[in-house]
Amino acid sequence: MKGLKAVLLALVISTVNQGSADSIATEDLTIVPGSSMAGISLGPNGLQELKKLGQPYRIDRGMSQTRQVWKWSRPEGRLDTFFVHTVNNGVIEAKPADGVTIDLIRATVARFKTSGGIGVGRTLDEIRKNFPDIAPVEGAPTIFDDVKRGIAFEFSAAPIGHSVCIAVMVHPQGQSHFATQDQVAEVLEHGGRE
Repeated sequence: MKGLKAVLLALVISTVNQGSADSIATEDLTIVPGSSMAGISLGPNGLQELKKLGQPYRIDRGMSQTRQVWKWSRPEGRLDTFFVHTVNNGVIEAKPADGVTIDLIRATVARFKTSGGIGVGRTLDEIRKNFPDIAPVEGAPTIFDDVKRGIAFEFSAAPIGHSVCIAVMVHPQGQSHFATQDQVAEVLEHGGRE
């Protein structure tokens, strides 16, 4: 199987057939800070990367940017989402000029992990062991970001040591980009279908 399209298909099939998305098997469940998540890469080749995903469940088009969400329900009633933010290359002078740059990938999928085993479901204390430079984002108390390495983590409330991560985000190194669960919910509620 290739790319996230295969991951999403496997999640849907395993949820229907086995009652648990945790039983999926796929080639790429990795999170690479500052680079990629589940085989989808950040950068100016966003159109090529988005083809791997298939059609989003919802898309919100704005001024030279998009917010796209893929979603599926888990048997226990929890909603898993995969969110991608793009910016038109012409606006940021990236090449190809008629393409888009992916500058943020966000997922709530617990199977996606860094090489150190960090992902959704890990505590703030566990995350800090692997990412000691994470810090709270000003104005967004539920987000902790390691700007230098290009990875951020969301919690359901302003976290303490044993708080559990509910989403992981990958963004370019040295740039803080994030999306909260409320922003994803807004796209799901008000975004259009492709």
